[in-house]
Amino acid sequence: MTRLPIHLLPLLLLGSMLLPSPAIADPYFVQCYDFGCKTTRELRFNEHQWDEIKALFTSGVVDSVTEKQAIRRAIAMMERMSGEQTDTHLDRGGNYPGSDIPGQMDCIDESTNTFQYLSALEQLELLKWHRVDTKQRRIVWFATHWTASIREIDSNQLFAVDSWYRDNGEMPYIQPLADWSQKREFPSSFNPELATN
Repeated sequence: MTRLPIHLLPLLLLGSMLLPSPAIADPYFVQCYDFGCKTTRELRFNEHQWDEIKALFTSGVVDSVTEKQAIRRAIAMMERMSGEQTDTHLDRGGNYPGSDIPGQMDCIDESTNTFQYLSALEQLELLKWHRVDTKQRRIVWFATHWTASIREIDSNQLFAVDSWYRDNGEMPYIQPLADWSQKREFPSSFNPELATN
């Protein structure tokens, strides 16, 4: 075994500090639409779009409350960006008002896409107070509904992130999963725009 001369050790340490750390690859998506993921399309955001998304998490996000609002804004922005590459820019909230519109999404499509968007935010290390959890399902009076979800790290509480109720590019609703499972009203504490309606 050959030993490294001791006088070269500082150069080796300096060199390792100057090497760039491995870059995180920008995520891509398989956009899901036309009810039950009948149509799928692979898409990517460009560098400028990722910069816009990342900017939502760089200022003013100081706790889990403000991060939830950044998540809502990011999901809305990502929906708009995806809609520019697919027919989903026409999507209307719910199933029936736009069932004849190309690119319309049901809750399976919406929850799948939102789960992917949230996973991308986590992959890019933008989430500090939340982790992405599994898709969640509720059954109320024989009606099944799906949502994406996040888990607040400090409290370990699960929250629904439900974009199905909103038109393309509008912020999804956030609600404690226990309330979402009972189909309770979305609270203005997590969805401030509801306080003005």
